[in-house]
Amino acid sequence: MIDNNTVVEVSRVTVEAAAGRTKLVTVPVDGGPVPMGMHGPVAEHYGVPLDTIEPHATTLDYVVGATTACLTGTLSGMLAKLGQPTTDGALTAEGEGTIVKDGGVLRIAAIHVRYRVRLAEDVNPAEVARAHDRHTRHCPIARTISGCVEITTDLELAEA
Repeated sequence: MIDNNTVVEVSRVTVEAAAGRTKLVTVPVDGGPVPMGMHGPVAEHYGVPLDTIEPHATTLDYVVGATTACLTGTLSGMLAKLGQPTTDGALTAEGEGTIVKDGGVLRIAAIHVRYRVRLAEDVNPAEVARAHDRHTRHCPIARTISGCVEITTDLELAEA
């Protein structure tokens, strides 16, 4: 059900089943196909012998990656408005998704993102911290999944 928000775009993807529980996903603009499958503990959970599949990132891995990337992009945009550089290693992020067994299904329970900002000399660290404190509210993916996935972040500031 769509509420009273204005529809801006309809994202269309295609998925084709491939060998070894792999899915080939084609996304807008970048095309594809992007292989999504399973590896390690996820394959073991679903009873798929590791020697019968070619390991690929899981769809859960892609959700963690997309969330980390979206949060980082949101923070980057906010920092750019402060005059804080974010390219060439000035802003880095590491995301970690906690995957749990819920009934018989695996799901992402939490995503934690750690940022490191190499602070420019003329940028106020308090303003950077304020942007960090607010950025999750402005991230499209965080707003989409935050009702079912706990999202946390922390920020480390380093001198230039």
